[in-house]
Amino acid sequence: MSRFTPIANASSFRRMAAGMWRSPRDPSIYGQMDVDATRALAFLAEQPERVTVTHLVARAVALALREQPEINAKVRFWGRLEQRATIDLFVTVATGRDLSGARIDEADTKTLTQLAREVGDRAGRIRNGDDKDYARTRSAMKAMPWWLARPTTLLTDVLVNELHVQLPGTPADPFGSAIITSVGMFGIDAAFAPFVPLARCPMLILVPEVRPRPWAVGTTVEVRPVLRLCATFDHRIIDGAAAGRFAARLTALFESPQQLA
Repeated sequence: MSRFTPIANASSFRRMAAGMWRSPRDPSIYGQMDVDATRALAFLAEQPERVTVTHLVARAVALALREQPEINAKVRFWGRLEQRATIDLFVTVATGRDLSGARIDEADTKTLTQLAREVGDRAGRIRNGDDKDYARTRSAMKAMPWWLARPTTLLTDVLVNELHVQLPGTPADPFGSAIITSVGMFGIDAAFAPFVPLARCPMLILVPEVRPRPWAVGTTVEVRPVLRLCATFDHRIIDGAAAGRFAARLTALFESPQQLA
């Protein structure tokens, strides 16, 4: 005997939704956590060179990934899990109307200042029109008919991610271990971003604006600067337990920012 019976009085929206959407196939899981940024902001203010909260987050992600190498992985060939040999981060850079980024190779081996310099150098070259790879890719996309965008992207995905072919202007595994995106300059309080299919990275971290928020200190409540980190994880690689350990390590690093120097 069947345990299921048709729903005769379903609303028109539910009927439409059931027919419109397919079965869930997206492995994304989302999470956010508030971090007391008091010590981190004081640490940044002491730095001799300009270093931002985004740089600090990128450095913390790199170190946390080094302690959990099992989540520094990617899925290839429709289901084969492979671990990356290095920790490479992609820090997005706004370039006016477009969006690009700086890939920091072996980010866990570089100091906070070195990481910030690399990101700043890449951003400067893009904005000044001196980055040949970015200019070549942008020109090709502008000249491409709209109907070629999808097949070209799919072909690029196969070449750089499945076969690890080094295309002009596009390195193999172009986005590395994680994408770090800052949205704080837009005054965004909290946000989550979808995975870019071409990326094949296990996590995407959004860095919103640091805002004053009520914070429990023992039995009292204080107003402190709080960073609300928002993350999208690939559940094929990172489960809840691994995400929890990763988040705990990020919190510990922000509470002792000297470890991120």
